[in-house]
Amino acid sequence: MDNSLFDDYFESSRLKNKRRKKRLVKGDFEKHLVQLAKRKHAIYLAIKELPLIELEEPYQKGWVRFFVVRKDVLHSAEAMFYVNVLEKINTFQFSNQKTFANRKKQSGKKTDHPREQFLAKISVSEWNANKPGLTDKEKSCFTRIEKWSDRWRCFKTYYEFTESWRFVFKIEPNIITHKKAVDAVLESENRRIENYIQNRYLGYKIYKTRNRDASYYYSLEKLKNSNQINHNNLNTIYEQYLEEKYT
Repeated sequence: MDNSLFDDYFESSRLKNKRRKKRLVKGDFEKHLVQLAKRKHAIYLAIKELPLIELEEPYQKGWVRFFVVRKDVLHSAEAMFYVNVLEKINTFQFSNQKTFANRKKQSGKKTDHPREQFLAKISVSEWNANKPGLTDKEKSCFTRIEKWSDRWRCFKTYYEFTESWRFVFKIEPNIITHKKAVDAVLESENRRIENYIQNRYLGYKIYKTRNRDASYYYSLEKLKNSNQINHNNLNTIYEQYLEEKYT
């Protein structure tokens, strides 16, 4: 048979060459990961929406610390104004110790270091959308701050309440009165999916399927730092998985 006729017949037929087979296998595998990620997210939402069940006997679990308006401010004419502001920027911190201190080793000795806690900062996007629901008068009490972030290695802009001295800490027992309902079927399926992803080191691939515009090297370094792939080569892991599954 003439080579040209053979090539025309091969292209018009349903036969798949080696390259196309690999491409189809890879495409099916990525579709499988997308469905897996969607199912895992759906299970997460279902578990999150489970109702709370009231306990017959409430119990204490550590302590909770939050901000309250100072007594002298409460006796002023602007008391309700600052109460309403605090409701929108208050933060809560939990600890097993009433002192809210972390024990750290310094100069060969273990010492207690008080834990820091601040009022909530409002990001630029939340400020523009007025997500906290601030009034014009309440907005006048905030200052726009631009500060360098060592974590993100860039300048971060946010809005901060300027009169934080009007609030003080209050510590109360953290009383547990409700517990989250448990769905054994959802928990079992979620555990099975997580084991499947971890045992086959598929976290990096799922990350890539959900972040196609992200840099390959950025995702690689991010997952290496979280010890999800034990610093192995991504391409090697992926090729080994394909060989085990489809050969």
